[in-house]
Amino acid sequence: MKGNDPLPPLSWDSRRIQLQGFMTGLHQLEWLLVTLIVLYLAIIGAPDENSHWLLITTALYFGFSLIASRLQFFGSRHRWLLAIHTWVMIGFITWFLHSTQGVSGPLTSLYLLAVVTSALTLGVLATMLEVMVIGACVLLLFELGDQNLTAPSNLSLVSINLIAFLIVGYLTSALVDGIQVSNRMLLEMASRDPLTGLFNRRAFNDLVQPIHAMARRSRRPYSIVVIDMDGLKDINDTQGHGAGDHIITALAQQLTDHTRSSDLLARYGGDEFVIMLPDTDARGAVRMLHRLITDPGEQASPISIGVASYPEHGDSFESLFAHADQAMYASKASGGNRIRVHGAPQAA
Repeated sequence: MKGNDPLPPLSWDSRRIQLQGFMTGLHQLEWLLVTLIVLYLAIIGAPDENSHWLLITTALYFGFSLIASRLQFFGSRHRWLLAIHTWVMIGFITWFLHSTQGVSGPLTSLYLLAVVTSALTLGVLATMLEVMVIGACVLLLFELGDQNLTAPSNLSLVSINLIAFLIVGYLTSALVDGIQVSNRMLLEMASRDPLTGLFNRRAFNDLVQPIHAMARRSRRPYSIVVIDMDGLKDINDTQGHGAGDHIITALAQQLTDHTRSSDLLARYGGDEFVIMLPDTDARGAVRMLHRLITDPGEQASPISIGVASYPEHGDSFESLFAHADQAMYASKASGGNRIRVHGAPQAA
């Protein structure tokens, strides 16, 4: 496929899949925060003057997290909703610290939950921005608590906490980025044919399903083309498998040059290739494939081609592929190096 491949990234967007996986962890972190605060209030006790507001705020925050966990509005296009969660978490922690012991107590480390949440889902830049906001909240808490920030003990406390937040946020974000790179590499290995660089059979079968569903909804035609090389076994037997591989890669390049960016091209196995041509009926597919036949390029082996089109020749991808495969074998039986449309009395 070409670099500007517009195919829907449904099954192959590792970032989106990873964000969806982090959703469960996000709500668990929020509930862990509520649990720690409830334990603190149960063991240490709430301050008399702010106890009712503190309990109300904790209940509201827990309700916000609980409702959000039941709503399926998260996705790769709604990362700003993840940011809202972290901003709300920072605001809640700041209110709790202001209502209890301020930043001089041990619960300042609760900000780490917000830092980790941002690092897991929003990336390095957003996390560093939130660490700066946390620093501003800490300074605000000092101001509201009438504490002297320039005192050595307070200054060292703030510095150590902010440095810890920066280190944790950066390392966690870097780890997530490394996981995403590894996922993309594994995905590329699992979905691409190593010899030609085209999609393999598994990837083609997965990617073709949303295109088929879209064609059914919009009542638009598409064509399935099955291509098989004639005489590859003889080339492997007489010239070696290296020569056979060269012929296969040359044909793959020729097919890539003759397909559109919207077409789905794959090496289906061995010397068999398959193409899905969206918005193309059988007549249009034959016109495109005729140019392929008359422009052999570097590949020296003739090819047999079978075509089946939706909805003319079937209502499912499986039936269309079977019909195109049968047409390809009929083309091969007729002498090869020709195109046959399913149901047509003779090759095109």
